[in-house]
Parts: sequence; structure tokens; C-alpha cells
Amino acid sequence: MALVQVPNLEEFYQFISERPAGVTFEELARAGWPDKTQATHLANALLTQSRLDIISAGDKIVLKAVAPQLALKLSRLEATTRSVYQQIEKAGDRGAWSKSLKDQTKLQQHTITKAIKELLKQQLIKEVKSVQNRNRKVFMLIDLEPSLEVSGGTWYKDGEFNYSWVETLREYCLAFMDKSPERPVSQADLYRFVMQHPAPQVPTEEDILCIMKTLELDEEVSSIVSAEGHRVFMRRRRRNLEPLDIFAARLPNFLQEAEGEGRLVVPCLCCPLRNECKAGGRVCPEKCEFLTRWLQPLEDPSNEDVPMPDW
Repeated sequence: MALVQVPNLEEFYQFISERPAGVTFEELARAGWPDKTQATHLANALLTQSRLDIISAGDKIVLKAVAPQLALKLSRLEATTRSVYQQIEKAGDRGAWSKSLKDQTKLQQHTITKAIKELLKQQLIKEVKSVQNRNRKVFMLIDLEPSLEVSGGTWYKDGEFNYSWVETLREYCLAFMDKSPERPVSQADLYRFVMQHPAPQVPTEEDILCIMKTLELDEEVSSIVSAEGHRVFMRRRRRNLEPLDIFAARLPNFLQEAEGEGRLVVPCLCCPLRNECKAGGRVCPEKCEFLTRWLQPLEDPSNEDVPMPDW
């Protein structure tokens, strides 16, 4: 406990806590702690109270203050539980799963399980489903947002593809365009309209562009590049035709001969689901109707009977 009584400890902690990015020993020296030995004693005192984190940044050591409420929770953890917490903290927004925690901490599985339960109970970490590994759950600090490779981004909810959300956005975009079907609309116009409607998730402008690509593939809309260099969209009108699904038995417009080149555009380059496509997955090359048709000779009569993919 002697270290806790080092003079200026609270002033030292206050100085670091006012700088969320952390401070180096060089910055501490310029701020009034020129003696590195004394600064190290103060840092050690805060470490014993779980009020400080030490991070390596290249060839420098960075000191970061831990919030008082979090420090109190951490100070009550057992050593093994604290070790598991530290490994989860290092994993960042990608999270850590139980096997990696076992390998990194060298603890037994039952100890890992007990530590995770305690950390979840204390609301220090959270459990997140990974879209890359359906049967795997990862753990990360409770205030972190999962990375896109873990969460899947806007189109996923709790590790599952959010079909209803995608369909809702499509309906919003079509509703806006139906107000003035002859007028071209920009991506920004569509985004502003969508943002006026309450929703469980907040899409980005790039998300709206992805939605418009699906509508273009379904031949609900068409797009051109304006004289100003911006892509604009217009509603298409079709008579006596049912709405066409993106995976219906037909070739979409983008599978046409490239002008002046006499060859077909590879469908994978234009597919909005290319990031979800993988061998053996729900969306996969083996069951892709577009890819199957593209690979077959144009004169092959079997083109007419290519089975629809069962996504």
C-alpha cells in the first residue's frame, strides 16, 4: 500500500485522464514530472488500483487512465478473470473466442468459462455472433462496436442476414421515386428521404447505393451518369409483367455484350452479394444461376432450363 501514498498521485491520474489518447513519459516530463523514476512509481501505484492501462505504441510507452467506475469493477476481479479480460481487450472489435482465450492465457477451459460468466455478469464484456462462423460466438469489451467482418455490417442483425430490413429500404426508395417517376433522383436525394423514416438501423449513403443496385438488377430502376458526373436513377415502367426477382430465371441487363468489345461482363464483378459469396455458403458459386449461364455457350439450349438457386 506504500505506493498508493506517493505524493501527487491524484494529480498524476487527473492529468492522464484528461487526455483520452494517453500520454508518454516524455509528455509527463514536460508537464511537471521530469523524474522518470517517480513517474514510474506513480504509474505502478495506479496499476495496482486498476486505474491505469499501459500500452506499447511502437518504441514508446503510452499511459491511459481507466474510468473510475470501470477501475472499481476491475479491482474486484480475480487474477485469472483479469487475465481473460485483458486478452479480450487486446482482441478489440474483432473479439476473442474461447479457444483463442485458452491458448493465450494457458488456463483450463472451465476456468475460461467461469471468467467469461463473471465478466458478462459485471457487464464488462458482451457476446457477439460472428457472421463468418455461424456456430462461434466472440467476446469483446461492452462499449465496442463489432468490426464489419464480425457483424456483417448494415445488412445483418444478431449474426443473421436481415431480409426484412433490406426489403424495407427497397420499398422506401421505390416509394420516393414513384412520387415523380419521370424525374431522375440522386443517391443523396434517396438517402435524405430514407433518413426521415424511423428504423432499427441507420444506413449510410453507400448502403442506399447497394439497395439501388438490387433494384436495377430487378429492372425496377435504371441509372445513368449525369453531365455533372453524378449517378442518377429513374423509375422503369414495364407493362403486363410481374416484378422480377434478382434470382429469377433470366439474365439481368448487366449480362449484355460490352459495347465495342464483343464479350460478356463477368457477373461476379457487378453482383451486390459478392462479399457474401463463398464456396459451400448460402450464397455460393455452385448455386449461382447468373454464373452458370455466363459460363455456358450462348447457343446451348440448356440455358433455358437452368434451375433457380435456392438461397
